[in-house]
Parts: sequence; structure tokens; C-alpha cells
Amino acid sequence: MPLSLDQIGNRIEAIERLADPWSKRYGRLLNWQNPSDPFWHYGIGMSDIHIFDTGSGLCPFERKEAKFVLGIDHIAFEPKQTIERLKQALHVFASWEYTFFGWNCEHLGRLIATDQPRCYQSSLIWWLCDMTPEGDHKTAHQIFRDYLKKVDPGLVKKKERCKSRHC
Repeated sequence: MPLSLDQIGNRIEAIERLADPWSKRYGRLLNWQNPSDPFWHYGIGMSDIHIFDTGSGLCPFERKEAKFVLGIDHIAFEPKQTIERLKQALHVFASWEYTFFGWNCEHLGRLIATDQPRCYQSSLIWWLCDMTPEGDHKTAHQIFRDYLKKVDPGLVKKKERCKSRHC
């Protein structure tokens, strides 16, 4: 169910209230599994005990057990930028329908933290979900990028210059 403007404002206030820039988890992409659940869940760390759920809840919750997503440090935004991107993402994606395979917590979490709307968990069936073969959502990146260019261009990832003659 889509979030109203008031609900989006309340979520942003909660992010600002609960965020702890001194926490190692602040602004970092985290994942966890619930007992008896084979799937990984993703969110953005806000403090040592709070995570923002980038799944169907789109809200902060308490959870101490979570892991840092490995292998993304070279493409991840700085934590403060990630938190700001999270706030802006609420305006863009609060009305998107959450589905496990088509648009889910991994897509949104990775888009916010790394600029890649990718889901490895559903990439094996990418053609059934209208994703790229890499597991990327086909339109989320451009929609989010266009929005950020209008409201806060500093949150847009700069394109890396290609040093190859094949670019």
C-alpha cells in the first residue's frame, strides 16, 4: 500500500531521530535472515540497533543481528549520502508495489547504497521478472537518478570515465 505524504514525512523524521552517525552501521547496506526463512532481507543501517527496512514495510525497526553486505565498498556511497538518498528514495518509491521477484528490498537497498537496483536472489529468473540478466530492475535507476538531479544533484553518482578505447 502506498505511503501518503504525511507518512513519508513521518518516516523521514524517524530516520533523522534514530540515525547515529557514530555507529559503524550508519548508512551501510545490511542484510539478515529471519528464522525459518530462506531469503535474505535488506535494509539501510541507521544505528547500532535500528535498520530502515527497504522492503514492504518502508520503515525503521530494531534489529541488532545483521551483516554488512560484502563486496560493495568500492561502489558504495559515503554513509551520510546513503542516508540522504534513503530519504529521497521514499518520495520516489513509496508507491511502488513490492513483490519478491520484481521489486523488493534488495533492489531498493542496493539502489540507495550503490546506485545499482540489483537483486541477486531473483536474478536466476530475470526473464520472468522483467529484469536485466544481471538482476537489475530496468527503470528504477533512471527514475531515481532523474529525480535526484532535480532535488539534490549532489546525491547522483558521477559516471566514471572509461579509460578503454572501447567505451
